[in-house]
Amino acid sequence: SRSPVPVPFPQRSAREQQDGERALREARSVQAEQRDRLQAVQEQREQLRQQEQRLHQERLSLARQREQLQQLRDELCPGPGTLPGTVPVNGLGSALAAPVAPGLLPPLGMFVRASGDHLGSAALYGHLLLLKHRARMDHDFLENERLFLESLKKGP
Repeated sequence: SRSPVPVPFPQRSAREQQDGERALREARSVQAEQRDRLQAVQEQREQLRQQEQRLHQERLSLARQREQLQQLRDELCPGPGTLPGTVPVNGLGSALAAPVAPGLLPPLGMFVRASGDHLGSAALYGHLLLLKHRARMDHDFLENERLFLESLKKGP
């Protein structure tokens, strides 16, 4: 039954100072880790914001393409007094003056003959089908991007 030996004040003070310094180093280390995590989250948030902005621009572009496609459909659909399969060349609107994305499709002027005969109409119809196909591909791409963004938002 021995009683504990009292530690002299200078030793106890030095040990407490070392403990305090160790605790301060650990706190600074935790703070640095949290700062790094915060920076990573902020960078990821900025990347998501940029992706959302690109997606928004692509949706706007797709909406414009749909409008142009609808104009093309409206102009290609024969009216009550028009013979089936003919398209009046002079009646074509500005939506047909150039493709939606230059360089991906040949200029529409290559398809339209000055006489507006059946071959010109068939070429216009083929051009319309190409535009419809591109619009479907764009729609599928944007849908995949939307799902991807949703999965990123639900992530860690």
